[in-house]
Amino acid sequence: MKNFKTQILTFSSILLLALPAHGQSIPDIVFPVPTDNDVIHTLGHSSRTQLPSSRIKFLVWNLHKGANDTFDIEYPALAFDRDIIMNQEIFLDSNMTTVWRFLPQFIFTTATSFFDGKEKIRTGVANISTVAPTSSDFLRTQTLEPIIHSPKVLLISSYPIRGTDKKLTVVNIHGINFVSSKSFELELNRIYAKIKDIPSPLVFAGDFNTWNDERLNLLVQFSKKMNLSEAKYLPDHRMTFNGRPLDHFLYSADIKIISARVDGIYTGSDHKPLQVEIEYSPTTNNGDQSSQDY
Repeated sequence: MKNFKTQILTFSSILLLALPAHGQSIPDIVFPVPTDNDVIHTLGHSSRTQLPSSRIKFLVWNLHKGANDTFDIEYPALAFDRDIIMNQEIFLDSNMTTVWRFLPQFIFTTATSFFDGKEKIRTGVANISTVAPTSSDFLRTQTLEPIIHSPKVLLISSYPIRGTDKKLTVVNIHGINFVSSKSFELELNRIYAKIKDIPSPLVFAGDFNTWNDERLNLLVQFSKKMNLSEAKYLPDHRMTFNGRPLDHFLYSADIKIISARVDGIYTGSDHKPLQVEIEYSPTTNNGDQSSQDY
């Protein structure tokens, strides 16, 4: 399946030559999208009232719609001891919802980008936590991806932290794909306008689809504007295309990275899972990543 994704990404570079600046040659949406009041959909129940201030454990993983054979084994094994899970390419069919039922300690906050198939299965992103979010919001892309003419959706959730009145905001992205760099930049600018005034601490993570230098450079510029740093991974077996990593974990200056790893042994998706532990540390300044404990 990884070879299939590589073929699609290669095809996209050819397709871009035929698209106008913002990838909107065909405005019709093939797959139905939810109304604004039906984008966010919640399952399950929280088991705690607050996040710990130290050792908040993240799992960030594009799930490839749960299509891989080992997904139903690896996902619970990786997820069970996490505090926050950020997933992309969720696909709420019976397979994925059955796997989620084996994790009763979590509340699953999902954002639907579109409905798939005759069964109208929700697909999109999910922020999953042992703590119920105090707020959840979304941002749908103006740009539609070609061929299926569907939008992507960004999910923003905030969680209370023990011992402080601060809230940790997590921003979950599955970046717009198969469109021009100008369209990618347009959507990053829309995200900046949406989240720039959210108080820290803040984590911005997911599958950014940064598969060329232009996209990577645009993300670097965005991070500088937002004063966000990126975790350093050891080991680092993130999925790449053209030698560029697609998945990232960005964080604000009052967060300390305790550990960050991306192991290559997992086959439950075409992406590899990012496992990151953080600490809310108001006195930390992570501009040079000197506080990361490696």
